Amino acid sequence: MLLYKKKKLEQNNKATDWLARKTANAIIAVQVKFTKKMNKLFINTPVRELKTILVLFCIVCGGYSMYIVYSSFIGNKSEALQVTPVKSPKHFYRGGDEIINGQVMVDEKTYQQIAGFKYYMDSLQQHQRKRYDSILQARPGLMDSVQMLEQIYFSQKQK
Repeated sequence: MLLYKKKKLEQNNKATDWLARKTANAIIAVQVKFTKKMNKLFINTPVRELKTILVLFCIVCGGYSMYIVYSSFIGNKSEALQVTPVKSPKHFYRGGDEIINGQVMVDEKTYQQIAGFKYYMDSLQQHQRKRYDSILQARPGLMDSVQMLEQIYFSQKQK
């Protein structure tokens, strides 16, 4: 089994290396084309004009950068980039080990729903394995919660 995993890992690394080489070669090709076009454009330009163009480029780009920094601190706040928070359910960050205040009660109707759901999941596990696996992958710990609710119900029955 370990040998099989090693071969699979090597094949995956080969595919990743091949993709990385192709991507790097494409980027280098674009860079070479760009440098050739720039060389053709400025091949006959005197050094003094090149220096002037460089200084103008630095002034324009530097000025624009300073404008962006200035406007982010002092400018109009409505034009600034707004970060909207992502809404998530309240229980999303909880691990499930919270202290429960009060007594947890599972009534007969809730238990019947839990039993029906458990029966449904068992039939999925036997007849539609892919669907069962996708449900468990989307909701890890679901069957553990069902089992815990059953245990609570049965402990209530014993009292």
